[in-house]
Amino acid sequence: MMNMKIAIFCGFVIFSVMAARDDVTVPAVRVVRLQVEYKNASITDLQKIHKWNAILRNSVLASLKFINKHWMICGGSPTEPGDTNSNNECGKAQVTGEIVGSNNYRINVTLIAERDPVRNAKVDATSTVYAVAHIGLKGGIFQYTNALKVLGKPEPKLKFDEAFFCYRGATLIDTDKCQLCQPGWFYEEFDEKCKLCSRGEFQEEYGRTTCKTCPEGTTTVATGSFKKEQCIHICPAGYYFDMGTRMCETCGLRGYQPLTGQDKCIECPEGTVPIYQNSTSLTHCMDKCRAGMQRSSDGSSCQPCAIGSFKSDDDIVCMMCPTGRTTMSKASKSLAACHIKICFPGTILNAANLKCEPCDYGTYMDEYDGRICKKCPVSTTTYQLGANNAKMCEWTNQCKSGTHNCHWLAACIDLPDENHRKMYSCKCKPGFVGNGYKCSDSCEGFCQNGGTCLKTGRGETKCVCPKGFEGRRCLDKQ
Repeated sequence: MMNMKIAIFCGFVIFSVMAARDDVTVPAVRVVRLQVEYKNASITDLQKIHKWNAILRNSVLASLKFINKHWMICGGSPTEPGDTNSNNECGKAQVTGEIVGSNNYRINVTLIAERDPVRNAKVDATSTVYAVAHIGLKGGIFQYTNALKVLGKPEPKLKFDEAFFCYRGATLIDTDKCQLCQPGWFYEEFDEKCKLCSRGEFQEEYGRTTCKTCPEGTTTVATGSFKKEQCIHICPAGYYFDMGTRMCETCGLRGYQPLTGQDKCIECPEGTVPIYQNSTSLTHCMDKCRAGMQRSSDGSSCQPCAIGSFKSDDDIVCMMCPTGRTTMSKASKSLAACHIKICFPGTILNAANLKCEPCDYGTYMDEYDGRICKKCPVSTTTYQLGANNAKMCEWTNQCKSGTHNCHWLAACIDLPDENHRKMYSCKCKPGFVGNGYKCSDSCEGFCQNGGTCLKTGRGETKCVCPKGFEGRRCLDKQ
């Protein structure tokens, strides 16, 4: 392998390969160097030529293009992955000259070349870059232009060597192949190797030299993330990011999490359970309580499972009974205890016959699986059995509470309730008449024949009769 610099060939090439995260390789870049010796060159005359380096380069490029016109020796950056037919015209070749003796001059030509065998442009024939260049040398190709004739006749044999290189984003393997950095990796130019994207970064494509940063407020769980969807919200310690709901959830019974921005929680050691919903430390994992008991919310003690739940020795916390079923008491230890039919609001379980019975008058039950009916507040009661909420508790003094039906011109008189029925009476106020549920002015239609109705202080009616009439209602003629 030759020892030469190739900075000229280090342009970045993007390989848009979006595939499964397997190793992806592409052919390495083949770089060859040709050296042509002129041992009878007129160095004195050469040094007098103005802009000789530019003339030399242009002359050698013309020679290479002539060869390439017949044999496709020059390569370059493929326009598509796997495309090696780029129709390059040798324009990227590097040409230098050097004086190596009193009459000895050397031309160095470094170029990106096609892989052997190279093809003839016009006929179905193949050869090698070295063979084609050597034939060209013998045919006078390196005296192709008049400018090169100042160097004299070249030596009959040129020097040839080659090397293989990769563009940024890939590493050389198997001598002549480039392995592209996988998604989740990037090419680190200083170390010249692929490295994992840091936490908080991702890379979805092959052969990249940088990683992309996650959106603000998000991060990745680990290094080497290979898609944007792996950027998750930075959940606080004690929480984890649920990929299903795309939200931060408490660790709960899953364990504990001391770090932020994680997608799972750490399980507590066997035989222990987390004492908080958002536990953040191994110290929050405490011994599991015996069957029928579970840890209190602060973890300080073991408490019995509530009615309607149970916990066996294998369970971590109390488990709810199947829908429609409940337990007789607290601290149940197995699913078998869930054999009692659950009672609906308005009813409670009768422990003697295991049947649901309605709450009595003056009580109610507003929950499922009730055991003791709740009493109505003082001075209230229910007027039906099976009351299922506190709003069904009504005042026993309908007059005082304003829940009567008396007319607004009537007085309400409270009476003792009988047989759980509301009892009260209504009496029209003085100066008004009616049944109490409907009252009207006592003067209305009372005086006849044009008499004027007057009321006493006690509401009694009296008529002032016109001339010619008399009597209580002015009905009698004088």
